[in-house]
Amino acid sequence: MGACTRKAVLAFEKEAGENMLRHEENHIGDSWYFVKNDICHCFYLTCPMSEERHTAWDIAHATSKDLVHWERHGIVLSKGRAGEWDEKCLSTGSVIEWKGRFWMSYTGRWNSYDGKIGIAVSDDLYHWEKLPQNPVILPDTQVVAPLGRGLRKFCHWRDAKLIRHDGNIYALVCATSKTALADACGTVAICRSVNMKAWRVIGEVQVEPICQELECPQIYYIGGKYVLLFSCFHDLFADWMIEKYGEKLRQTSYYMVSDSIWGPYHFVPDFNLLPNDCPDLCQNVQYANQFVKMNGAWYIMGTVWSEEGDYLADGRKLSFENF
Repeated sequence: MGACTRKAVLAFEKEAGENMLRHEENHIGDSWYFVKNDICHCFYLTCPMSEERHTAWDIAHATSKDLVHWERHGIVLSKGRAGEWDEKCLSTGSVIEWKGRFWMSYTGRWNSYDGKIGIAVSDDLYHWEKLPQNPVILPDTQVVAPLGRGLRKFCHWRDAKLIRHDGNIYALVCATSKTALADACGTVAICRSVNMKAWRVIGEVQVEPICQELECPQIYYIGGKYVLLFSCFHDLFADWMIEKYGEKLRQTSYYMVSDSIWGPYHFVPDFNLLPNDCPDLCQNVQYANQFVKMNGAWYIMGTVWSEEGDYLADGRKLSFENF
């Protein structure tokens, strides 16, 4: 059965607990994870509650041995100075281990008209330094559109997910297609590097055209299939998707599957990646989710925005069948 017709089933093994990662007096934004020596390192966007969300993010760090109980370690990467490329507001990134060091991608000025991505490096996951060559991952308008072509008109060049494949390092970047219809122009740019300092945009992942933005794109190899996880808002889906699925589409994460790492990827039309009947209604739209593999099991982690206090929900264990 081909990837376009096979349906993946994700089943919850248990309900999420009542513990969670909070940062008192601070907002929390997107998060990303790296597991090393049975410790999960969480990096997350945060800013004081006196600031408006999504306008002043820095990057903080926390660790856990069970994805439930967390120890916070403070800010590890701060905004640049006034006039620098990463001033005002950082945004989503990822971490990878390569050549004995740890490398973090991160976005600078995420909602501007000139999207740029930088790299920071660490020897221990706790102390980070920005590369002096930053920004190093830049959009190529020969490949992707310079600005959003849907409802949000700023430059969509962010959320770089670092992965290793065929001896190279790649970055998967949320971007805008030049050729797809405006209501389905969300794409994932493929950037390649051999040294983390020089990057080239080499093309796009082949994705079914379903929405205006594929936020926080990630590719995992699970059960013999490549799984493209992404997040999207209801109103940013293509008209045909909204007409077909209606209110089943909400502000949360979805996925596509493929037999090949670069696609074609096809949307999986089930909606139980996360439940929509949580006791905390804000958790019904848990966003910017990531898959985390720890102790041989897969978990889903993401951000819950609430006026009563943002938090990162407990890891929810998933099982994957029929891939």
